[in-house]
Amino acid sequence: MASNILDDLLIDIVKEVNELNYAIITRKIQSITQVKKKFILLKAKVDQTVSQLEKIEKYKQTILEVKEELEKLYAVSTKIYKSYYWGEFGKLNKKNYSELYTTMIDKNGDLLRVYDDFQGTVAIMDFHGYTKFSNEIKYNKTPLMEFGEKLPEKITNICKKCHSIVYEVEGDSLILIGPKNPHYVLTAVLFIIELVRQKEIKKDSKSKTFHGYEIKNAMIKRFEMNAAIATGGETFINNKGFLIGGIIAEASRLLKICNLKKPISSGVIISEKVYRSLEKYKDENIFAKHFNVFDFSISDPYLVDVKGMRLKLREIFIDKCIAYEVAKDFINTLIKQVNNKNSVKWNNILITYCQILVNILYRINMSIRYEDKDLNSKKIALLLEEKTALWINNPYPEILYDILRISELVYQNSNEIRDMTAIYHKYISDNYTIIYERLESFYHSILEGEREKNNNLKN
Repeated sequence: MASNILDDLLIDIVKEVNELNYAIITRKIQSITQVKKKFILLKAKVDQTVSQLEKIEKYKQTILEVKEELEKLYAVSTKIYKSYYWGEFGKLNKKNYSELYTTMIDKNGDLLRVYDDFQGTVAIMDFHGYTKFSNEIKYNKTPLMEFGEKLPEKITNICKKCHSIVYEVEGDSLILIGPKNPHYVLTAVLFIIELVRQKEIKKDSKSKTFHGYEIKNAMIKRFEMNAAIATGGETFINNKGFLIGGIIAEASRLLKICNLKKPISSGVIISEKVYRSLEKYKDENIFAKHFNVFDFSISDPYLVDVKGMRLKLREIFIDKCIAYEVAKDFINTLIKQVNNKNSVKWNNILITYCQILVNILYRINMSIRYEDKDLNSKKIALLLEEKTALWINNPYPEILYDILRISELVYQNSNEIRDMTAIYHKYISDNYTIIYERLESFYHSILEGEREKNNNLKN
């Protein structure tokens, strides 16, 4: 009789848990608190049913097994709930992600979904050359499997070591979410970049010790990646576990800038707020022996408007950048001039822009075809200096046209110059094209007026 009671009890438990799990996957359960309450009631039911039987020795083991089964079912139900409602945040636990857990889980154990000012750090990363890589794969599927299975597993392990979680947005994009201390996410970003490049960013980074294996991988091609890191802002986590809101919008815009500057090489751009946080947590960087951000060159802050959002950002130069060092002062001057509200700025912007190009050209190797001649970087620099001097003394439209042509050719053919000028190149090119057209119209109208007055000019 007692045995039948225990059998019936176990059947009832399984039945009720199955109904609960069905309610979870059909999204009729709205919080993890509802799951917990259900199991509290089930536990009370078990305790009440077996209270008398526990005194009988031969039933003790069976009762223990029933209680253990209830614990397993609870673990399964909470996992199902988190996978359906939390997405990748279902990985959060106090042991492996203590900082994020404290930030994102409320006192009831449920995921916080609405943030007025998100306290974590977010990075968006983008692979270069993924489409070409996919199109080149024909008969040998091993590289695709390596990219689709092994690489994500390695990236997940990197993020876990850096107390951060990661999910794919698309096949070639990643989002990393880490603690308030941005050294965690930034370190994960740097290790991911060196993993896909299969080359240490720093010779003494001890990457093999961190990864636990050689990062060179003959099974897959080398990739480059860009990353943008942001923090703060209004944020919401939807019912599929995806971050949306201000922080994603900002990081996406930062990444767009990074991709514009570095279409074929790797780069990292951070918001000014992230930089200040890096300084604040400088002494709490537990990964400093691998990557100390302050060992890299970091640009001065500058403002950029992207899709209606004004961003203050910095670039971290993970590779040596001679171009920035030689043009730094002119770049800062240009940024100030562009942001100046006074129309007089148009007298200076073009000159400063040319100074940036000239200073970089003297220190790089490149060539362009201009007016049926092959010009190396030194000759281009000399030509730009000559044209700039002519423009200062005699601002004729023909001179401006030549400067715009040369700067466009240089921009299209030099990665170093694109990197340094991409943010304002189109802005300058478009506006000075308008200035050129107006100057040409102005001089033409004057000439037409003089022709009407002077019979000698009519011929």
